[in-house]
Amino acid sequence: MASWFALCPQYGDPACPTNARPLDVLAAYRAAPPTLMQLFLFVNLAVAYLFPVGYIGMGLVSWQRSAWLTAVGVVCGWLGAIAWGYIADQNVLLVHMAQIRHDAEFAALERAYFADWHVLAVAIGWVAGHLFGYLFLGLAWLRAKVVPLWSALLLVAAVPIMGPFAYGLQQNALQILGYLMVAVACIPAALTLVSRSRQAGAG
Repeated sequence: MASWFALCPQYGDPACPTNARPLDVLAAYRAAPPTLMQLFLFVNLAVAYLFPVGYIGMGLVSWQRSAWLTAVGVVCGWLGAIAWGYIADQNVLLVHMAQIRHDAEFAALERAYFADWHVLAVAIGWVAGHLFGYLFLGLAWLRAKVVPLWSALLLVAAVPIMGPFAYGLQQNALQILGYLMVAVACIPAALTLVSRSRQAGAG
């Protein structure tokens, strides 16, 4: 996710692709270097499949000792992450819109698309789901004491940084930082799962 937000063609905008300025989005997607755009589309596709699985892996760490918090975290994260498929699809569409160059018509279509309450519901699910997912899983790690204290606290601290701070201050770098914090926090969690697997194999 950190690489996705770093590569999204509206560099620096945490809401990339922003629905408030569709003409700017089309111009940014058109101006993006071809190599970076292809890398972005690859990451875009990978995120749609891998992101939801990440919440399950995180949940496996604390499931046995904090079932309820873990379950809430995984469900929230899963519901938020599967909404990413809409965003991934939209980015591929934007690339083709930028190439065709009917900007006025496509901008009107984008405005109508984002004004639809169905799309708003998906957006709310994405924002609330992935943030609450990290929050509840971080609390589950704290309660279960299955990872070092700093790991659980880092996961919880990433939530306001990638959410309210990044969007409130309009700083995409904070969103990238938040996801990097999640990645670092997950290192002890991954080592815990590997250790358990080895112990189970030895037993």
